[in-house]
This record gives sequence, C-alpha cells and structure tokens, in this order.
Amino acid sequence: MIKRIAGILLIVFLLGTAAYAQDKIELKKSDKLTGKVIEGKTVREASGNVHFVQGNVNVYCDDAVQHIDGNWVELRGNVRIYQDTLSLFTSKATYYGNDKKAICEGTVTLKDPNATLRANHGVYYFSEAKAIFTGDVIIINPAYRITSDELTYMRNTEDSYARGNVVVNSDSAIIKAENIDFLKRSGKTFAYKNVSVEKDSSVIYSDTLTDLSFEKKSIAVSNVKMLNLRNNLVVTGNYAENYSASKYAFVRDNARLMQVENEKDTLFIYSKLLETFRTPPEKYVAKENVEIIRGNFLAKSDTAVFSRTDRKDYDIISLFPKPVVWQDNLQLTADSIYAELYNRKLKTVYARKLEEMPGTKNSFLLVMNRDTTFRNRFDQITGFDIKIIFENDSIKAVEVYKKSSSIYFAYENYKANGVNLVNGENMFISFDENQKVSKIRIEKYPKGQYVPEAKMSTVLLTLPGFILRTDKPTKR
Repeated sequence: MIKRIAGILLIVFLLGTAAYAQDKIELKKSDKLTGKVIEGKTVREASGNVHFVQGNVNVYCDDAVQHIDGNWVELRGNVRIYQDTLSLFTSKATYYGNDKKAICEGTVTLKDPNATLRANHGVYYFSEAKAIFTGDVIIINPAYRITSDELTYMRNTEDSYARGNVVVNSDSAIIKAENIDFLKRSGKTFAYKNVSVEKDSSVIYSDTLTDLSFEKKSIAVSNVKMLNLRNNLVVTGNYAENYSASKYAFVRDNARLMQVENEKDTLFIYSKLLETFRTPPEKYVAKENVEIIRGNFLAKSDTAVFSRTDRKDYDIISLFPKPVVWQDNLQLTADSIYAELYNRKLKTVYARKLEEMPGTKNSFLLVMNRDTTFRNRFDQITGFDIKIIFENDSIKAVEVYKKSSSIYFAYENYKANGVNLVNGENMFISFDENQKVSKIRIEKYPKGQYVPEAKMSTVLLTLPGFILRTDKPTKR
C-alpha cells in the first residue's frame, strides 16, 4: 500500500515537473550565447538567428536577453513571433512566458487569416488571442478597415473595440466616433460620442449609434442630425432609425426638417415624428403638431407631406386634416390643403372640403387689410373648394367652387366705402397689386348686395366659419 502511494506521488511530481518545464521559455538556437548572474538572477544573452519556443509559440529575433528565473525574454531586432496562424512582427519586444504575452515597443504588425493589424505599440496575449494596440492603429480586412488611437482585437471572434478618433470603413458605411465596438461576425457596430455614419448619399450624426449591417439598419440616439447630400435636406431630432435597403428613415421627438436654400426660402418643418422616403421622387411625411415655415408661407396641421417631384423646380406640400395656412396677409383653412412650389416659390394653393368625412366645413380664405387703419376689416371667401394663384408671393386670383360666398370691403381714395356681399355657385376673383379684390365673376346663380358705409351695422360682416388664428409658427 505504501509503495502504491509513493508511486502515485512520484507520477504527480513528474507530471508537475513536465508541465513546469513546458511553461518555461526554451532557447532552441542562437549563433552566440553567454550567461551571467545579475542580483542573484540567472541571465543569458543570445545573438544571431535567435529562436525561442514555449509550447506552440515560436519566437525569433536578432538579439535577446533571457531572464531564466523570471521566465521572460527581451527581444531586439527583426522580432517575429508565430503561433499557429498568427504572425507578429516588430523591432523590439518583451515576451513574458508566465503570462504568455508579448509587449511590442516599436512599430508592430499582427497578421492572421482574418485581418492585418498595425500600430506604434502593442500587447498580445497568446492564451486569450487578444491584441491591445495603441498609436496610429489600423486593422484591415477584405470587408472593412478601422483606424483609431487604440484598439482591442479579439482574434477568435473578430471583435474590435476601438477608442479615440475611430473610423470604420466597410462595404455598407463609413462610421466615425470617439469610441466604436465593431462586432464583425454578428454584424453589429456600437458607436459612442460625436458619431457620424455615411451611407446611401446621406450622413447621420448623433451621440450614440447602433448599426446592424445584416439588417441594413441604423439606430441613432440623442442630438440626431440626418443630412441628405443630394439636396441639402437636414433632418434633426432625438431618435432616428434608418433602413438603407428600403431608403426609409424616421426621426422622432422634436423632429425638424430644414432644406437650405437662402435665408428667405429655407424650408422648416417641425413635428413629433418625421418619416423620409428617399426612393425618387423623394417624400417627407411629418406627423403630430406639424408646423411649416418657408419665407412668409406658414402652416399648421396634424400631418404634412413634402414631396419632391421628378422636376427639380417643382415641389408639393400637402396638409391634412384641418390645416391652416398663412401667406403674408392671408389665412386659409380647409379639411385638406396642398401647395405647389416652383423654384421654391409658392405658385398655387388648393383647399378642399372632404365631403365624405363627418364634421367637415367649407374651405375659408381670409384676407387681412394691409392698412392698419382698417385692421378689423377682413375680406372673406368661402366654398367647398378654393384655388389660390400666386404671382411674386402675392395673390393674383382665387377660384371658388360649390356654394361660394364672399365678403369684401370697398374703398375709395383710401377711405372706407361700404361692403359687398356676394353669393353664387362658382366664383372667380381677381386681385390688384395691393391684394384687394378688383373683379368678381360668378358662374351660376349670382346674388350680390352692396351695403353703404352708413348701413354696415345692419348686416353681418363675417361668413359662417370665420375664425382669426393668431398661433402662427415661429422658427426654433
């Protein structure tokens, strides 16, 4: 029994000794070798075609100082370290056998079948298959390239964690940020701080970004700005999702669209949610608490659609339901309104009564007097449908269809001269350069009444549906 126990202990001792010996760095070859003791520690100096081995790690260099007791080696000149399919090249390094790591002090290059990694300095952990490189770092793969100040690369998973001035250039996008986690095999990229991603002729800026390359989807959070490089369109908000395959994106929470032309003609659309459809012809849909500003064209509605057309000089803005539009001194309300813009200038506005909807009201045009002396006199036009034609941002003509009614005030030599009440089936109204009614033509069932100034108190001076709105949107 005692002999059996002793035999077992001997085997354990021998196995431990073998394992210990295997963990020791072994000098396989050198042209010259000298040894000495420094502070009680055994040191060997090797030079010329130096070759060390530890397990499956092979180390080559021109000159080396091996610290036997500490199990580490200083390497100088043409340093090459190999482990299976890994190759590590540098000019100066220290290899620690106990930790199985190499600290490369000079320019370092790491190569494996998946990537090539270069930097000014690097540390590689052989047991963990992990590289930590710093200083002008670049990692190159056939499908991507990353540059940064610092990068941690996990060879077994191909995950890269980059810090400082990071740029990830892949087939699908260019992503820039202060910090980026690039998980190649799962197709996920997480970017943090001063983020920008360029793809599909657009650039997205944000505080943080998640890019899912397999789904062709990006999620941006906080201080989001989306820039369309083709047409100077900028969309901002607090949260966005972009789907590059379908060329669709949406921004929510304080969403704003801005199309920069010049200070006067720049378009602003504010809403809670803004959807963008970038497949030509492009379309932008704003929802909830929508406000629009373009020069002196102002609008509010629950939903707005800004449509680009195949013609570069022609855009359409559609508003519904129950929108209100202001243009200079006029106010227009209806169940739905859409406006045509040529060369960024308002050309035609259409207001429609949607008879099929419950609770609908006639379209209503209200024109405020430019002369402050008569600020309480409002020319009014109402009907099912109203078409307004503009010229140089001023009303040129108005067409009213179905159950048309009008109130317009008369003036003579800049003095008040009564009011005209007009009704008919279809009405066609012309305006002068001061946006005052100059001519009215009624197509069917005309009926009119002129009321002199002295008797104006005997008639109602507002049409049904008259509401003066003062809640005009402002830039923000």
